[in-house]
Amino acid sequence: MYRFAEPVVLLALAKLGTAHGYQIVSEAQNLAVTHAGLDSGIVYRTLRRLEDAGHLVSTWDVPGHGPARRVYVMTPLGWDHLRDWAVVVQQLASSLQRLAEECRSAAGAGAGRSEGR
Repeated sequence: MYRFAEPVVLLALAKLGTAHGYQIVSEAQNLAVTHAGLDSGIVYRTLRRLEDAGHLVSTWDVPGHGPARRVYVMTPLGWDHLRDWAVVVQQLASSLQRLAEECRSAAGAGAGRSEGR
């Protein structure tokens, strides 16, 4: 599931436009696909990896007071990567739907059976 942090982080940033890490972490929590959510460390590691790959860029925001914050924005390559992820996620959703249907079917067929027969 670690790999699937990428589309969540990309989508969070796409929805926010320009955002600092804490904002992205908060939005990513709302978009997480598991009940466990996304650990903030995973989000920050994913941001770094996406930046290293050229999918986003960051600059330092140095406010008048308080600590400097890294602010992220998507690059054209990042938007392309998000579109690629949309295809992958759609294919995965279709596969999971088929799996769920097979499980329901098998469970229904096995409901009348008893153990040991």
